[in-house]
Amino acid sequence: MKTICCFLLLLCTAFSLQAQVPATKVDNLRVFLDCQAYCDQDYIKREITFVDYVNDRFESNVYVLITSQSTGSGGREYKLQFQGQGKFEGLTDTRSYIRQATATDDEDRKQAVENIKLGLLPFILKTDKAKDLEISFKNAGDESKDIATNPEEDPWNFWVFNLSLRGYFSGDRNYSSNSLNSEINASRVTDKFKTNFSVYTNKNNNRFGEGDEEFTYTNERYGFRNTTVWSINQKLSAGGYINGQRSDYSNHDLDVSVMPAIEYNFFPYSESNNHYLGLMYKVGPRYFNYKEETIFSEMEEFRFQQSLSLDLSYNQKWGQISGSTSYSHYFHDFSKKRLSFSGYADIRLFKGLSFNVGGYYAIQRDQLNIIKGTVSDQDLLTRRRQLDSNYDFFFNFGVRYRFGSLFNNVVNPRFNGGGGGMVFYY
Repeated sequence: MKTICCFLLLLCTAFSLQAQVPATKVDNLRVFLDCQAYCDQDYIKREITFVDYVNDRFESNVYVLITSQSTGSGGREYKLQFQGQGKFEGLTDTRSYIRQATATDDEDRKQAVENIKLGLLPFILKTDKAKDLEISFKNAGDESKDIATNPEEDPWNFWVFNLSLRGYFSGDRNYSSNSLNSEINASRVTDKFKTNFSVYTNKNNNRFGEGDEEFTYTNERYGFRNTTVWSINQKLSAGGYINGQRSDYSNHDLDVSVMPAIEYNFFPYSESNNHYLGLMYKVGPRYFNYKEETIFSEMEEFRFQQSLSLDLSYNQKWGQISGSTSYSHYFHDFSKKRLSFSGYADIRLFKGLSFNVGGYYAIQRDQLNIIKGTVSDQDLLTRRRQLDSNYDFFFNFGVRYRFGSLFNNVVNPRFNGGGGGMVFYY
């Protein structure tokens, strides 16, 4: 009996191993999709079936890096970079397309598929599959919508407006919270000039406990901001920031700053999809009118400050790295300063092993707005107002290792749900 069981077990194992052997042609392109911007990989695999999709970039002979940047109209510019590996080493191609702000996800993924097909064409032509290739063109009479390229052709003169209203409500017998946020935004972006105006409001109500133990508080914040930038050349820009706000949490009845700025990019701005290294300097006045007296016995003050920051980001086939460091201080007292560091990295070490880490740390001595007086237990527990602290940080990390079948051509959506349901936890 034991002999029969062992035989059946070996037979099942053999069938299982045989089933895992990928039924693919040796000449198929092996494509690795690196979506560092959103892409619907299931849809791509359904629509482009003449290649093999692999889980490991080292096993691919065509590496596809997909990145994106926001456009002035609120859309996205996607850049698709194709890089040959192995026998296709040295063969590269780059394609890009614009997703309009009003486009649906379906329209976007169809654009992505068309551009991926075109990007893979130079590689297909170097394989035996080229003999099965058919070329056709859309009818010249097909209607298409042209994108305005000059202000004269655009009735809005490149201005884009956004209105938003958002509410949030949650709670139970012992706790409740609700907030209401609204914002009006106007922006205009061209190659030589960019400006953005926003006016926003936020009101948050909180309740802890019930009856005689009930404690409630409300935080309100209103403000406006403007960023304006002029392009000087491919690496240099100048402009400034104007900000104003009223905030219960920050003890500001009025906080207004005007900060002229200049930025130098060590790489041309046209290459910012792949790498960016920018140095920015800001300097200007800031006026404070406080709701309550501060720890420095001030109810209002007018100060000048300056800051210097260095920002970087790299998107390559081995992963992505981004980071920033900034130093600022007030001129009236150089000890009122702030030094901060932040960064994120997602790196593929080898094969299916990747490592990601991110965090932020700030040494802060510039909190002019802290309210004078003792700190209550309620202030500590609810964080209803900003408290004195000489540092601030967060940190996260993760490791991921994937192994198993190299190929992943199959799409099976069963039991995935519709993606729009509501979940209740008990």
